[in-house]
Amino acid sequence: MELELLTPESWITERKRLVGFAVRFGDKRLAVSSIHTLRRLDPSRLAPSAGGDCDTAVVVARQGSRIAGFGFASGGGEDCCMFVVHPDARSLGIGSAIMQALIDRIGQLTCNVAADNTASMALCFRLGMAAVSMHRGPTGKPTLRFERRSEHDSARPRHSDFVSQ
Repeated sequence: MELELLTPESWITERKRLVGFAVRFGDKRLAVSSIHTLRRLDPSRLAPSAGGDCDTAVVVARQGSRIAGFGFASGGGEDCCMFVVHPDARSLGIGSAIMQALIDRIGQLTCNVAADNTASMALCFRLGMAAVSMHRGPTGKPTLRFERRSEHDSARPRHSDFVSQ
């Protein structure tokens, strides 16, 4: 398996293919808003700043010439965080590799995972992410907010749509 961090130029050529991959293999777990955010991604957001910082990344895992999975995070995951692994490539560590590559590139990551998506929750915990709050997701399901920050990052306010206790 090879991981590729997409550049603005490679995003332009891969956009349509990755959006189709997400729709086909996302098992109807991806929010429509996430698909739209991916589809509308401005390629310039993938270029690091002069200081080398980048809060948006797309990582593609390939097995030969085939896409085995990909991950996308925008705004450090605050705007959108998604990853999709082809059903034939699941349980091979591809999701972990993609998520770790996103964390390495961005330096921190926030993901929202529906409480009924145990595979994604397990992946987040495996990567050392902490579940910091629960809210209602875009489909109305209870959703956990996971965060993994660099040790020097200041605390952010919690999600505004908490599920009442």
